[in-house]
Amino acid sequence: MTRKYFWKSVAQYIFFFFLAAFLGYLWEVLLFLIQDGVFCNRGFLYGPWLPVYGVGAVLMLLLLRRFQRRPVIVFFLSILLGGGVELFIGFLLDRVWNLRYWDYSSNLGNINGYICLYSVLGFGVAGVLWVCIFARLASHLWKKIPVSLQCVFLTLLILAFLIDGAAALIFPNQGSGVTF
Repeated sequence: MTRKYFWKSVAQYIFFFFLAAFLGYLWEVLLFLIQDGVFCNRGFLYGPWLPVYGVGAVLMLLLLRRFQRRPVIVFFLSILLGGGVELFIGFLLDRVWNLRYWDYSSNLGNINGYICLYSVLGFGVAGVLWVCIFARLASHLWKKIPVSLQCVFLTLLILAFLIDGAAALIFPNQGSGVTF
């Protein structure tokens, strides 16, 4: 693998991280808008991204891409991987910052309220859609953007994300409808 190809690949995975983090943000905003009738930024950060979705999407792609022609395998491995990521991040947020951004305690098959049966089934479906369909489409889209614009775009996103992360470490996003 050449150095140039390596950095192009890393840039694409950074793009995938931000794309999935943004789509996860949209998913949760719409879900709570429909469910509760109010706009709510549900994440630890202030920007329009939920890193748990970005981390999950990148891990799924890195670990499951080789199975993209076998969606049943992707489904079950996505359940394990997505559930593991959500369990770990939920535990980490709870233990380090004493914050709970979700609580599945009243749902079937929950583990300390961090994950439950329906959330991991959602990861299975999302993993199949992401690994088997949408990542390929996102990759084609990314490759159509000139490299100079890719660099500017990612640099600005990373800078905004780092500033947002620093602010959230000092003053985490919390409150009614955000944390439990």
